[in-house]
Parts: sequence; C-alpha cells; structure tokens
Amino acid sequence: MSRVTKGHQLVSACRRLTNVKLSESDGVRPQHVAQCRAASSSVESIRTSRPSLDQSALKLDSDESFSVPPRDTTISKLENGMKVATENSYGQFVTIGLFARVGPRFDDGFTPGISHLLEKMAFSGSRKYSSKTEVMAELDQYGGLVDCQVHREVTLYTLSVLVNGLEKAMEILADVTLHPDVSDNCLEDARMAVSFNLEDLDMQANQDLRLADVIHKAAYGEVGLGLPRLCPDENIKGISGAELTRYLRAKMLPENLTLAAVNVDHSEFERLANKYFVSDPPSWSGVASESCATPESQIDSEPAVYRSGFVKNDRKMERAVVHANQLPDVAHYSLAYRSCSYRDEKDFVPTCVLNTLMGGGSSFSAGGPGKGLYSRLYTNVLSRHYFVMSAIATNYPYADTGLFTFNGSCSPSELGRLAEVFSAEVGRLAKDPFTEEEVGRAKQQLLSLLFMNLESRAINLEDIGRQVLELGLRESGQQLRQKILNVTVEDVTRVARGLFNSPPSFAALGDIKALQSHEQLLQIALASTKPPSATSKFPFLRNFQ
Repeated sequence: MSRVTKGHQLVSACRRLTNVKLSESDGVRPQHVAQCRAASSSVESIRTSRPSLDQSALKLDSDESFSVPPRDTTISKLENGMKVATENSYGQFVTIGLFARVGPRFDDGFTPGISHLLEKMAFSGSRKYSSKTEVMAELDQYGGLVDCQVHREVTLYTLSVLVNGLEKAMEILADVTLHPDVSDNCLEDARMAVSFNLEDLDMQANQDLRLADVIHKAAYGEVGLGLPRLCPDENIKGISGAELTRYLRAKMLPENLTLAAVNVDHSEFERLANKYFVSDPPSWSGVASESCATPESQIDSEPAVYRSGFVKNDRKMERAVVHANQLPDVAHYSLAYRSCSYRDEKDFVPTCVLNTLMGGGSSFSAGGPGKGLYSRLYTNVLSRHYFVMSAIATNYPYADTGLFTFNGSCSPSELGRLAEVFSAEVGRLAKDPFTEEEVGRAKQQLLSLLFMNLESRAINLEDIGRQVLELGLRESGQQLRQKILNVTVEDVTRVARGLFNSPPSFAALGDIKALQSHEQLLQIALASTKPPSATSKFPFLRNFQ
C-alpha cells in the first residue's frame, strides 16, 4: 500500500474522532488506530480546557491586564549640574540623546532664526571630524543613525547605535554638541540647507510649520514664544560664527542640559558622561561673552505674556508641478486661545483629552478605528462643509503657558467661511455639554496613542529627556494612564470653557483677501458664544458686546 493511501486512511479515521471506536475491521491498521486514539485524546483535552463563551480569557477591566514588567527610569546629576537619565530595555540597539533648553523662545537678543541654523549644523563637523561624512562613516560601523530637532523650548540631538558602539556614540555626541565647527565653510553649508528647507516648504500644500510660526507671533508678539521657528529669508546670511559661539556659550550651560539613554546600564552611562561631558569642557568656555541687547539671564527667566493679536502672511506660495498640473492654491487659517502649562497638575491631562476629542485631520484621511473619524472636527466640520480641506486641533504646552489652536485650510475664496465655521464650532465648547461617550472615546484614543508611541525607542527617549530636563522627574506610562482614566466630563468642560478667559488670536497664510478684519473676527467669536449677559464668565467677550 502506498504512503498516500495510508495517509488517506489516517485522515478518514481522524474524521471519526467524535465516535472513537476504531478497530482493524474498519480497514485501518492497528498502529493507525493507536495514532488516531492519541490524537482524539489531545483534541478532547484542548476542548475541555477552553473557557466557555461567557468567560473572559483576559480580564481587561482589571489592572492585572496592564501588569507588564516595569521599565525603571534612573536619574542622577553630574558634578557640573547636568542631569543624566536612563531606562532599562532590551534589543541590540541603544539610543542616546542630549536635550538642551535651547530654541526660538530663547532667541531674544540674537538674530531670529538662529536656532534653525543651529539645527542644520548638527553633526556637520566638530573638533575631531571635519564633515558630516566623516561623522557618519565612523557611526556606520555600528549601524548608527543621527537626528537633531529644534522645538520652541528644547533642542535634542539623538543617536542610535548597536550596543557595542555606546562609547563611540558618546564621544561623537559630546564632540558635535560641545565642540561644533562654526567655520565659514560649515556655516555656508548650513545656510544652503536652511534655504532649501524654506523653498521646499513653500512648494508643499502642508504649511503647518509656517502657520505655527504666525499664530505664535499673533499670540505672543515678536518676543519669546512669538519668535520664529523657521529662519526668515532675510536673516539667513546675517548670522555669523561669532554670534553662534556667543549663543552656544549663553545657552548650553550644564544646568540647561540633560543626557538620556534607553537600553544602557546607568552606571556605565554616567561614567561616559563624566568622561566626555564633564572632564572635557566645551570649546566656548574660554571665549569672552559679547554684549547682548538683553542679558541672557533675564531673557531665559522672563515669563511668557499672552498678548492676543492678528498676524497675516500673504506671501505667494510656490507650487510644485505634479503630472503637468499645479497643486491648487490653498489658504490657511488659525484660531488660538491661551491654555495651560504642562506643569499644571490639574488641567494639563484634561486639556490633552480635549485636544483628542476635538481631533480633526484632512479631508482625504481614510482608515479604520483610531484615525479620529469620530472627533468633533471630523463630524461637525470636515464631514459637513465640502470646502474645508483640513481642520485640526493642536495644543502647544510650554513651561509657563500653553496655546490651543484650531488650524484649517481651504480655497482662498472660502477663507471667510472657514473662519465662521471654526468660530461656530469653538463656540459650542462654551454652550454644548460633553457626553460620557465622546469623553470616554477620547480617553481611550489618547491611551492608545500614548502606549503606541512609547513602543518606539526614539519617542521613549524623547519622553524621558524632555520630562527630566523640564520637570526633574519621569512619569511612567502607567502613571499617565491613571491620570487619563481619572479625567471626568466635568474636567473636560472646565478646561474647554477656561479657554474663553482670554481673547482669541488669529493668523492667516497665503491668499487671504477673502478673510475678515481683526475686529470682524472678534465679533464672530462673540456671536458664536452668545454670553447671556455682561456678567458672562468669559471676561474678554464683555468688551465686544
């Protein structure tokens, strides 16, 4: 008998496992009968061990389902005042970063946009390495990746290498941050990179970075948080190596720096930090400080002042040619209110839930659960107004204040209608109650986003570095989860209506001829909220009744 025939007989016998009464009279050999009976016993064991349909295999409503092995964050301080933070993890790569309290907020007294130039100079050359090519050639031996990002209050330099490349990564990180090349050649390369970055932004339909700059200028004026993240065209050639050295000397102080790492031993990382960041002083330590328009110590300690205003930028955006057709002209609009700082224990997390609840996105967004299609800006703006191309709520929290924005885009001829739609939707925050369902959905979506992001080693590193730099501690994902779960409908209502305790700010970008004047926009904001009397709980609205 062939093996195929034997196999067919065995399959046929196994199909009769529900009535396991096999014998040689069935045409099956004794060894096949034994195999089938053994298989029957295994199937029955699996069948009886399965939970019934009314039993839950996982108790998702209990805290036990979240009892994952902790990733402890260890924090210490070096003798020069620099903080060091590490977290145990796993894998073949380590990620390290230097977090500095450097950014546009602290550019007062210097040429606006200097931090943008500094970002483009990152890893481009140093005391030991003449170019970025040399830096990357050294890191390539360890599968290295580098990145530099400038935010309004913090700048981060990060590297990711194989575990055996930790010391080399620390050496390079210290060299490019404490001993950067500010020669004319390096500066010229950085200027070209900034110019290309600005030209590229002008050819994109997405103008979020430029819109963020103009709305911050409207909200805070031309100082502090209102200074541009993107270097103005006219300032690119005016920043010299001497000014960059003075800037670094004033800002890159040990107390303004935090070293962070994921998947390293803390004691070893601390030893390397002392070797490369303490024992070897920065190249500008012996350079005399030139006079500034405002003393650096006063600049960095001044609190942000929310001013409220209207800024419009009607520059013509260049459009890239795609399949012989230009991208359509798009105008951009932003409506903003003052919100809370990330240091606000009471209101910060509810504000994050409100941000998720408002949500938004692009009219071309598609996808399943988790894409925010049930958020208010989707259901009430994008789904109901055909001319709206995008509508997004964004909260910008800072050390002593915050800015809650509603950004949108549309055809230039519809910009006035977009402003009215935004004001009407924002006005609902002052009048319409939130439901348990939408607040619960926003909380779950925020939790999902939080833990999904923390799975990324790079994002986890950024979370550690920024928390330790600004707060001196690290709240774990589990601690933040509990804070999110504790948010109530009343909390979201409180922070939503608290936005109207100050007047709004407005900004527009592109062809803005169809947009109303500042006074008209304020009147629209007043009409949308409709306070019952002059004793309204929204003080700024009384001035426009």
